[in-house]
Amino acid sequence: MIATYGDLVGWAGVDIHTGLLRVMRRGFVDHKQAQNTVGAYYDLLAALRSHTWWLIDPARARGEELARAMHRKADDTDLDMVAARLFAGFGPLAQRPVWLPYPDPDFDHPWRDAADKIGAATDLLETHLGPHREPRSEQACLVLDPGQRRGALGFVAMLTSVTMSADSVIGAACRHRDIPWQTVTKWLPDRDATKVLVHRMGELAAQHGDGRSLRDITANLYPVREDDPVVELGDRMLRLRHAAWGLAATTPDYSVVTLHDLAGLGMATHLHTAIAHGLDLGDVAPSPHRLVATAQAFQELMIDLRDYLAPGPPDPGIRMDILAARELLMQIAPLHRPTRALTISDPTTRATLSALHGACEVMGQVARMNQATFATLARSEQIHVPTRLLDGDILSDDPTTAQAKLNGVRRVIAPPARVRQTLQHYEAIGAVTGHVALYQPAVAHAADYEHPALFRQAEFEGRP
Repeated sequence: MIATYGDLVGWAGVDIHTGLLRVMRRGFVDHKQAQNTVGAYYDLLAALRSHTWWLIDPARARGEELARAMHRKADDTDLDMVAARLFAGFGPLAQRPVWLPYPDPDFDHPWRDAADKIGAATDLLETHLGPHREPRSEQACLVLDPGQRRGALGFVAMLTSVTMSADSVIGAACRHRDIPWQTVTKWLPDRDATKVLVHRMGELAAQHGDGRSLRDITANLYPVREDDPVVELGDRMLRLRHAAWGLAATTPDYSVVTLHDLAGLGMATHLHTAIAHGLDLGDVAPSPHRLVATAQAFQELMIDLRDYLAPGPPDPGIRMDILAARELLMQIAPLHRPTRALTISDPTTRATLSALHGACEVMGQVARMNQATFATLARSEQIHVPTRLLDGDILSDDPTTAQAKLNGVRRVIAPPARVRQTLQHYEAIGAVTGHVALYQPAVAHAADYEHPALFRQAEFEGRP
């Protein structure tokens, strides 16, 4: 299973509730356990604070601005200011005063697990950005979207609120072990004002949505699981999409062969999916099925790209994934099988069709990225066309190219009219795949977080 950002913060919420219930139901054995539990409590608050600061300031460029704003007149309408004031109210958390304990290294508690998961969620988002906050993946646009990050603060506010409700629970458990009240009040001072800020932070974050797109983001790593052909196909398609995004950079790749190979995979993907649905590929109906029409559009693009010559070799990593994906398609939905629609009554077939349609969606996204790649390559004037392949319409629009052909030049820089023909093929693919989102998040969607079944609000009233 590939964990998403939503999975990690959801699991952290489960651990927070589990740790709270443990303190309520079991209490403390001795003073040492109480001290370790309070230390784990502050470790969790420190993780929540670090994650919140990353969401409101991922570039780490607003630290001084937020610090100065906290000392001016309070503004309860600015989400960033409210979040900064909230966690500033806890005081030092990483380097704590002498009266605030740290947990022992071998102390085991769900709150420590929750802190680790929240830290992992921050690291997951970090993988999509470079050291200067430049994007490193096709999903970086979601991570860099302030609205998405501020929407995610609503869930962080809920986790912080549940964590702060442990104050009374810890205090009640300490009384049953005769821990001096002066010690308890130093550990857990009154935080009514901070609780008001937590509530306000949740209200303001709700105005930015729930950050659902951010929940579905996975780490910017693309391992391939080879134990199941269906799963492997999905992993390789996601890796190809990421590689296609990397090709669509400002610096051209100087390889047309890679674009040709990707167009061929787009054709194969839609053909195999059509076969899986029992469509007749030999049917010459005037309005073919969308899968067949898309396959034909990819085929025309693939044939068109054969005419170009470029100095760059094909990308070996992309070619390896393309060859593996085509082999997987032959295993999952072979073209030589008689035309027969797959039934969807069993989970295995549903998973197969879902993977095939997911691959089709990925190839629609890849085609849009490849269009930008080809346009960049054409502007670099590094792609050529043999003059013998240029027809009269193109030569009549470009006298220089026509003269070069008359002079016996074997190849010329691709004329603008010829480049426009290729871009029209990409636009045709975009027209038949218009239902596909531009950069859709990963296939592994995070499940909506729900409280564990053992959680009951009445139990959090301070009873150990």
